[in-house]
Amino acid sequence: TAALVETLEVHYLANRDRALAFGLLTDLRDAAEERLPGDERLVQVARDGIEALNARYRGRDGEDRFFLFHRARSWNPRERCWMGWERKRGKLENLNALLRDEADGAFATLVGDVGVLQGTRYVITIDTDTSLPLGVARRLVATLAHPLNVARYDAARGRVVDGYGILQPRVSPGLPGASRSRYARMFS
Repeated sequence: TAALVETLEVHYLANRDRALAFGLLTDLRDAAEERLPGDERLVQVARDGIEALNARYRGRDGEDRFFLFHRARSWNPRERCWMGWERKRGKLENLNALLRDEADGAFATLVGDVGVLQGTRYVITIDTDTSLPLGVARRLVATLAHPLNVARYDAARGRVVDGYGILQPRVSPGLPGASRSRYARMFS
């Protein structure tokens, strides 16, 4: 957990921008029981780390830049275990609901003033094995915000009909000698 907080700080230092916020979206490992010894300690380490980052990097505006969104385990009869609801997809769905101010208590622990996130237009998700190189966050947002890429939502059809609703680039260093696309070179 401390390593996740450290990685979050590295992403922030490489992509400092007043318009960006950084968060950990976490679940505990699947388990045979709802609560395990050590669960509370892991969440506390994450909480302490996020609070320390906010204390260290709070902007002139006084707003939090770092957040913890932690979900408790729930019983999954199909998997026959206690786990985070719908794993990664569920975390993203819960985060989107929170950002739309439609949260239903999906997060057992929230750290940071999530009120400052209202009006968020873009979310960049980074897995634990993915890097966010220097300045890439700004370039990703610029790509999505470009007039030719802006998503057009058709309410009658209930979907995006033009532009992009999701942009999923591969942002990682390539293997030595591997051929890389123009897009990969632009974002590395």
